[in-house]
Amino acid sequence: MNLISTLLFTISTNLDNIPIGIAYSLKNNKLKFKNLFQISFFTSLITFIIMIFGSSINFLLPESLANKIGAYILIIIGSYGILKEIILNILKKNPSINKKSIDSIYHTALILSINNLSTGLSASITGINPIYATIFTFIFSFIFLYIGFFISKKISNRLINYISEYLSFIIILILGIIELI
Repeated sequence: MNLISTLLFTISTNLDNIPIGIAYSLKNNKLKFKNLFQISFFTSLITFIIMIFGSSINFLLPESLANKIGAYILIIIGSYGILKEIILNILKKNPSINKKSIDSIYHTALILSINNLSTGLSASITGINPIYATIFTFIFSFIFLYIGFFISKKISNRLINYISEYLSFIIILILGIIELI
């Protein structure tokens, strides 16, 4: 079960990498292997640090209580994100950051790392292994960036943003529910 939770966590927190890869491709930026590695490494490192911090909270609380708190936080994050996306789409506002404004590898890595902070903290409180999460974060970050870069000419950027926002929050919500069970 912990491996499934780890996979769900890392997939959900890295889905934003697909539109990032698309944005690079649309700007005709060359996303080299070295760039993919740098972004994925930095994102993984920040995720690991925040998860270690979150794991330390487990020592202050009984395990069952820490797990429930983390699960409820994930459910709140997922539910809030889904509702926010629905409301913003009803109001016809674009909820995503302007992915075309990303102009450097380090700026991209920072944005993706900030995206992982709250979910990383919550996931670590539920007991998800930080080492496995870091490894999978690196792998999925790399893969999803590459996929976004590869499919940029095939599918609309707006469609990918729309799908990745909802899917990410749905996976976070499911992860929270799984952790409560």
